[in-house]
Amino acid sequence: MATFRVNKSKNYTIINNTGLRDERLSWKAKGILAYILSLPDDWVFYMEEISTHAKDGIDSLRVGMKELKKYGYVRRFPVKNEKGKITNWETIIYEVPQVENPQMEKPQVEVPFVENPTLLSTKELSTNKQNINIQSSSSIFSFYENNFGILNTFIAESISQWVNDTSEELVQAAMERALKQQKKWNYAEGILKQWVNKNIRTLADVNAAEIEFKNKGRKGEKNNASVRKNSSFIEKYDFE
Repeated sequence: MATFRVNKSKNYTIINNTGLRDERLSWKAKGILAYILSLPDDWVFYMEEISTHAKDGIDSLRVGMKELKKYGYVRRFPVKNEKGKITNWETIIYEVPQVENPQMEKPQVEVPFVENPTLLSTKELSTNKQNINIQSSSSIFSFYENNFGILNTFIAESISQWVNDTSEELVQAAMERALKQQKKWNYAEGILKQWVNKNIRTLADVNAAEIEFKNKGRKGEKNNASVRKNSSFIEKYDFE
C-alpha cells in the first residue's frame, strides 16, 4: 500500500505517541485523545461542546472518555472554593496514563464564569502538550444542596459521573422525581439506572415514557389505583 505524507510546516500538533500506540485503547478513544491534545494548553471546555465537532455525538464521546478514564488517561478532581465547598469537578486529560494516584493538592479556587466558546483552530505548531481541563457545570451541585442538603465528596463525584454519562438535565430530572417521593440521592440514582437500561437519554424520552405508562394505567389496571397514584412510570425502589 502506498504511503502518503504531508508537509508539516503548519497546522499540525506534536503529541506523545504513548496513547496512539496503546493497544488497550479503541480507535475511538485514540481519536478523542489525539483531538483533545491538539487543543491549546489548559484549554477549558464542556463535553457537550466538544461533541459537536464530530458526527457521532455526545454518547459516543462519553464512551470514549470512559475508556480513557479506565486506562489512566483521564483523572477527575474536585475543585473547592475558599470555604472548602465543592463547586465543580475538573477532568484532566494526560498524554501518558497515570497508573497510580499521585499526591496532588488542588488549590481552593473560586470558579469563574466560563462560557462554551468555539474551539480554537490550531493553525500554529502546537508542541509539549501536557493536559487539558474539562469542567462540569456547578449548577447541578447547587440544585442538590438547595433541595437535599450538604453535598459530600462521594455524592458530588457520583453526580458528576452521572452528568458525564447522561446529561445534566436528566440528572436534575431524576432528582426532582426523588424529591416528589421524599427520597434521597440514592433513589435518584436508581431512577437514572432505570432510564439508562430503558435507553432513555433525553427529557423528551422521559416524558414520552411517562405518558405511555399513564395511558397503560388508564386502559386496564383499575385494580392498581395505588400504583397509578404515582405520576411517574418509575418502579418503587427501596433505596434507603
